[in-house]
Amino acid sequence: MTLFGCGPKLALICLPYIVLSLVMMYKNPGFLDLAFIDSVIFRVTGLLWLSIGLIFWAYSAVYFLKNFKPGSLITQGPFSLCRNPIYSAIIVFIIPALAIIFHSGLTLSIALVLYIGFKISIHGETIILRRIFGDEYTNYENSVNEIFPYPRHILPLNN
Repeated sequence: MTLFGCGPKLALICLPYIVLSLVMMYKNPGFLDLAFIDSVIFRVTGLLWLSIGLIFWAYSAVYFLKNFKPGSLITQGPFSLCRNPIYSAIIVFIIPALAIIFHSGLTLSIALVLYIGFKISIHGETIILRRIFGDEYTNYENSVNEIFPYPRHILPLNN
């Protein structure tokens, strides 16, 4: 796998929608306004969610850059919480937090489009990882969520 993984493909899939959304937000700030979440409680919650996301993103990015070696599978640190923690930080935490803070349905839709783009673009990477790492990756894949972080080693799920 490369250092950038499926990132370039994800950008190609989602960038047009993101640009269009940003233009729409600039031209018509009230478009898809979620006025019902325009309160101090939601803003504080959004700021807390954003803080968690930024910390998780920074931790994941630094951990990945320090531990990435072609031919090795990273399964520790943030990668023990989900298989794609950098994308998770953006899709699950940062963009939804911004949507809450600015009570913007259009911003929230960007997270949805990124998630769909992620699901499309990650498929090829997953096939390559299965081929390269075999059972090691299959076991990892079966024990760690794809994008939603969950500390199974601390709080096991009962099946």
